[in-house]
Amino acid sequence: MFSSSDLYKFRNQEEFTHKKIFDKRYLNRNKCLIVDEADNMCLDKARHVLYVSHEIQSLKWLEILFIYIWTAVIRKEINNSNEISEDVNDITQFMKKNIENKNIFILDYMKEFMNYKVERWVHSAFQARIMREDDHFVLDVSKTDEQNNKKQKTIIVLDKDTGVEQYSTRWSHGLAQFLELKYRRKLSVESLKAVFISNKAFFQRYQHRLYGLTGTIGSENSQSFLSDLYQ
Repeated sequence: MFSSSDLYKFRNQEEFTHKKIFDKRYLNRNKCLIVDEADNMCLDKARHVLYVSHEIQSLKWLEILFIYIWTAVIRKEINNSNEISEDVNDITQFMKKNIENKNIFILDYMKEFMNYKVERWVHSAFQARIMREDDHFVLDVSKTDEQNNKKQKTIIVLDKDTGVEQYSTRWSHGLAQFLELKYRRKLSVESLKAVFISNKAFFQRYQHRLYGLTGTIGSENSQSFLSDLYQ
C-alpha cells in the first residue's frame, strides 16, 4: 500500500510537462507510477509524444502554400500506395521551383524553414487525402460559428486502439491543416513544439518504481521484455 504522500498521479502527460517546466519541487515528491493498459501505453504508444506547442503568427503566411500543395495532391490519381513516394517528390520539387520563381510568395526569412519542411507537408497532404472519418478521426458538427451561424466541423483525433476521442490531441507537420482543407474548415496556424517528451522517456523516469496493469500480457517473455525496456 502507498500513502497519499508516496503516490502521485498525473491525469495525463500534459500535467507532467507543465509541472516539469513550472514547478521543480514535485520531482522530490513522486515515488511511483501506475500505468493502466500497460501494453498499449508502454509498447504500442511508446513513441507517442506529448508536447507543449505554441503558434507563431508569421506561419500564417504558409496558408497559401498549404492551399497550393493540397490542390496539387488532390489532382493526383492514386492507384497504388507505393506510387505516392514518387508523387511526393514531384510535388515537392514543383513547389520549390514555384517559390524560387516567385509564383508562390514566401517571406525571405521563412524560405529556409520552408525548404526543410515542404516534403513533409506534401507527405502529410497525401496522408490527409486517404484518411477516413470514423477511422482515424471523427467530425464534431455541434459547434456553431457565432458570426455567421453556420455549423463548423471540428476534427477530433480518434484513438484506433481504444476508440476514445482525444479532444486535446492535435496532428503536426501540417496534417491538421490539410484535413481542415479537406473538410473546408477554417485553416488554423501550424504550431511548433516548444517542449516535448515521449511516453517511453516519461515512463523510464520512474525506473524500478513503474507498475503496469494489463489484461492481455501474461507470458513470461512479454513481461521480461517490458521489464528490460523500462528498467
